[in-house]
Amino acid sequence: MKTFPTSFTLETGRLRLRLPSESDIPKVFSATRYQGFNDGMLWDPPEHPNEIAASLKRNLRAWENGEAFGFSIDEKMTAQFVGRISIRPTDQPGRWNIGFWTHPEHQGHGYMTEAVGAVLEFGFSQLEAREIEACHALWNKASERVLQKNGFQFDRYIEQGFQKKGEWVAENLLVIDKAHWMKNIG
Repeated sequence: MKTFPTSFTLETGRLRLRLPSESDIPKVFSATRYQGFNDGMLWDPPEHPNEIAASLKRNLRAWENGEAFGFSIDEKMTAQFVGRISIRPTDQPGRWNIGFWTHPEHQGHGYMTEAVGAVLEFGFSQLEAREIEACHALWNKASERVLQKNGFQFDRYIEQGFQKKGEWVAENLLVIDKAHWMKNIG
């Protein structure tokens, strides 16, 4: 696995993607307070901000070990926290998976489309991914649009994607390969 220093960042026209920090905890917690925000998450909302600290430690350990790379997303001009995005290897060699969310205060401004583009560049150029995949709950049309705008194509329907409140949530899996990504950026 490749490793990157904790000072490593990705930048786009409007955004800076950086290693998560403890200063993000209040904003992450505030996102989980919005009605419906957690419905598409694999995790349940925390009861208290302190619960987020354990997740942060796991993310930092994975980063240091080169096992996964989670980024907090800030708006460059204001340094406002916008959301989170991560990329991690799958069981298939050369295939990586991304997951992301935007704080409800910043949804609808194209930030995540921009952040996904930066992580695709990172994945294909620096992690040497052959393919990158992402799942979204069927009802999450905003995430689907973000992926499609970045060139992801439908791969398959997953009837039992993940469980939420004891019920299965169906998902679609979308994939982009390096050749398709290269055509899109050219």
